[in-house]
Amino acid sequence: MKVRDLFDLNAEVFKEFRLLTGVGGLDNEITDVVIMEVPDGIYWINPDNFVITTGYSLMTNEVSIENMIQLLISRKAAALGIKIGKYIDSLPEKIIAYANEHNFPIISIPLAFTYNSMVLPILNKLKGEDSYQYYIVRKLHEELSLLKKHHINITSFIRLIEDYTNQEIFLYWENNLSLINNTDRVDDALLKKSIRESLSQIYAADRPFEISSDTASYAIFKVESLTEVLAFLCIRMGYGQSLTPINEILINEILPTACIYLLTNLNKSARYYKSADDFFLNILDGTYTGNELRLKEDASYLNVDFQVSRFVCVIDTTIKTSGEFHIFKEKIISSLQIYTFHYICQKHGYQIILIIEPKNSQNIQKIYEPCFQKLVGDLKKRFPAEHFSVGVGKTCHTLKHLNFAYEEALFALKIGKKLHAQQDGIYFYENFMIYHLLYEISGHPTLSKIYKNTIERIQKYDLENNTVLLKTLEMLVDCDFSISQTSDRLYIHRNTLYKRINKLNSLLDFDIDKSENRLILQIALKLHKIGV
Repeated sequence: MKVRDLFDLNAEVFKEFRLLTGVGGLDNEITDVVIMEVPDGIYWINPDNFVITTGYSLMTNEVSIENMIQLLISRKAAALGIKIGKYIDSLPEKIIAYANEHNFPIISIPLAFTYNSMVLPILNKLKGEDSYQYYIVRKLHEELSLLKKHHINITSFIRLIEDYTNQEIFLYWENNLSLINNTDRVDDALLKKSIRESLSQIYAADRPFEISSDTASYAIFKVESLTEVLAFLCIRMGYGQSLTPINEILINEILPTACIYLLTNLNKSARYYKSADDFFLNILDGTYTGNELRLKEDASYLNVDFQVSRFVCVIDTTIKTSGEFHIFKEKIISSLQIYTFHYICQKHGYQIILIIEPKNSQNIQKIYEPCFQKLVGDLKKRFPAEHFSVGVGKTCHTLKHLNFAYEEALFALKIGKKLHAQQDGIYFYENFMIYHLLYEISGHPTLSKIYKNTIERIQKYDLENNTVLLKTLEMLVDCDFSISQTSDRLYIHRNTLYKRINKLNSLLDFDIDKSENRLILQIALKLHKIGV
C-alpha cells in the first residue's frame, strides 16, 4: 500500500485528509500504522511506518517538531498524519519546506476523527479485519509502557485514553466523587448526581454501567483493587450513543494501570492524612513544591478547593506552659469563629498558624487589622505578663502558592518585630515587601558598596566627632525630606538642620536634593534597619 492510496480508501475520514507537503513521497510504501503520543515513541518507528499523532508529545519540549520530522525521515517512515489545531496550531514554513525537500508527506487529519476510524481501514487493507483489535491493544500497551518510563501522571494518562477513545474521560474518587483529573471542560454536576443515585447498580454490575442524561450518555467503570473500589472512570459519549466494543476493550486494558497509579500515590499522601489540616501543614512545609499535579490530586481527594483565595496568619506568643497555651489557642479559635479558617497547629516553638479564606481579598489589612487588634487586646487582658505578635502574608489565589504566603507571614513577623522594636504588634507583609527584597539580595556587591559608602561612613564620622548625623538622616528620610517636619521632630532650628545636611553632602560627596541620591540613602537605611 502506498501513501497515495490513503486518499482512495472507502472511508469518510480519508476524504478529509489534506496533504500539507511532500508530494514527491506519495509513492512511499506503507507496511504498518504507528500511533505516537509519548516522546520516546519516535524511537520505535520502523521503515515504511505511517505515523499518526495529535502532537501531544511535543508539549513536553523533550522532542521539538523539527527533531521529530528529521528523525522520521532518517528512520525512513512512510508519512506523518497529524491533527493540526489540537496541540499544534500550524506547521512552520521551514518544516514544510524541509519535508518537501526530502519527499516526506505530512498529512493534516481532521480533529473529529478517532484513531479507530483511521487505523481500521488501513489495517483492513494491509492485514485484514481480524488484526485490528490485537493491533490497537498492542499499541496502547506500548504507549502505556513509554508513559511509565516518563513517570506517569494523571493528566498524561487520561489524555492518552481520550486520544484512543476520542471521548472525554472523567476520573472520580469513590469516597467523595471529587474529580481527580481536574478537567474544566464541562459541568459534571448531573453526572455526579447520577452516579450517587446508581451506586448500588454500579457496584453490582459485571460490565461498565451505562447511564444517560438529556445531553449525553456515560459508561462508568470501576477502578478497583482486590479489596476495594478506589475510583470511577467515566467515558462521556454523545446523546443516545452506547459504548463501542473496542472502547470497552481499551478502557478495561488500562484499568489495572489506573489502579496501580492511584494506590501508589495514595500510599504517599492524601489517603493517610488524618485531616485536611495535615494536608495544609505539608503544603506549608513545601512538600508539594514543583509538583502541582500531585497537589491537585490530593486536594481533590480531601475535597479541598484548589482555587479558593487564602492567606496565612502566624501568631507568636511568649506563653510557655501547655495549659496556658491551650487556653491561648481556644481564645484565638473563638475570636475568629465568624471567619472561614483552618487552625493548623503549634509548629515552631509556641506559634499558631491559621489559614484564612477571606470573603473579600482586595484589602485584607483594612478588613482584618481591627480583628487582629481586638484579638491581641483580648489576649493581653487574659495574659497581661505575656506578649503576642501577628504576622500576616498576602492573599494567594491557589493552593500552589500557599507555602509562599506562609513564608511571607513569617518574614512579616520577624522583620516587623525588629523594625518596630516592640514585643506586641500586628505586621502585614505588604508593608515590608521592599525589606524582603533587600533581605534576599543583601549579599550583592553593589548593595554592600552602597552600605559601606553611606551608613558606615556616617557611623565612623559620628563616632569620631560625637555627632548625630545618622539619626538626623533617619529622621529626614522618615519625614520624606521635609525640612520643617524634620527640624520640628528633632527639636532643632532649621539652620542647624541645613548645616547637618551640608555636612552629610560633604561627607558622602553627593547632593541629597537629587532624587537618585535620596533613593540610595533610603535603600542604605533600610539595609541598616534590618541589620544585613
